[in-house]
Amino acid sequence: MTTERNLQAQFSDIDLLTGCFNLVSFAKRVEAEFGRVDLTPLTIIGIDVHQLRMVNRTRGYDHGDQLLRWLGIALRDEMGNNIYRISGDAFVIILTGKTTQENDTRARNLFERLNHQARQLDLSTPVVRMAVIHFTDPGLLNTALVWKNLNEYMEMVDAQQPFSIFAEKHLERREGESIHAIELMAERILSLGYMLNVTFRLAYTDPVGHLPNAIATRRKLELTLAESSPTHKQFSLLMIDGDNLKQYNTVSYADGDTLVAQLSAVLMNVIRPGDFVGRWRFGDEFVIILPDTDIVTAVKIGDRARAAVQDASEGWLYPTTISIGIVHYPIHGITIDQLMDKAEAALKSAKEAGKNRTVVSSPSD
Repeated sequence: MTTERNLQAQFSDIDLLTGCFNLVSFAKRVEAEFGRVDLTPLTIIGIDVHQLRMVNRTRGYDHGDQLLRWLGIALRDEMGNNIYRISGDAFVIILTGKTTQENDTRARNLFERLNHQARQLDLSTPVVRMAVIHFTDPGLLNTALVWKNLNEYMEMVDAQQPFSIFAEKHLERREGESIHAIELMAERILSLGYMLNVTFRLAYTDPVGHLPNAIATRRKLELTLAESSPTHKQFSLLMIDGDNLKQYNTVSYADGDTLVAQLSAVLMNVIRPGDFVGRWRFGDEFVIILPDTDIVTAVKIGDRARAAVQDASEGWLYPTTISIGIVHYPIHGITIDQLMDKAEAALKSAKEAGKNRTVVSSPSD
């Protein structure tokens, strides 16, 4: 995956509060994939957070955001990565490759688990309203049909009957005006998605290394921590600094920029699918986020990065090395500031010990 596509997947197509895909991403998928007969049967689950407005009004928007963040994590844990947040309190799940009966069972189990978890978190139930919609002929599925069914069926589920299963309603000729309006809305969503992609690339890309910049890296840290916090799911973090940028900048700042670009390319090749590398602060500092990774594996990846930089730099202006500080969530901290402070301390220790080293933070750092 290129850096540009990685940025798009991490930000312009992702709802930054819940970590789910967003409305633009859902519109893209409807436009690009629906209508394929190999999707038969296809089930779409529409989900509304029950009484979110009341929660925001009586308990505050922070509490409402916590509820949405929890729901996004819970949905992805139960149903995988086909979750879309399409409005403030509405989510959509797309299920393919199973029978309608299997999809019904998955939806019922999800509904019951969400309510069970909600009671444990002292949330009122039903925590969501859920409409399960079966499309038996995806070959005929289009944007207008999807939105018509979602809108109409979600209006039919309420607190008294919060879970219902429906068969698709077909479009009728007399609905021509409504169909045209829906198609126009979908086109505008896709146009908005294009503009967002351009905006996010400009706002979140470092122009020198062509990696996510410090703002984007901080946001990715927040998303990773939000996903990990409810269950203390582990992740590791590498803070990286070049050992001789000053030597390059002495020649010219353009050569310093070239070094940053070269380091960026090497680090991108070192990370695994699902890992994240971005710029941090200024100079030649980087951060790598390793989801679901223990300290031993993080050290191996760090050492691999050091070796890759050292080997690649034999052909650069000057041979170059990097130093790395490593921390682990939740061992070394439970907030971003705690983790970053300890990562900086470990990086400082690596520098003071002679550079070109990988140092793991200790609880006393």
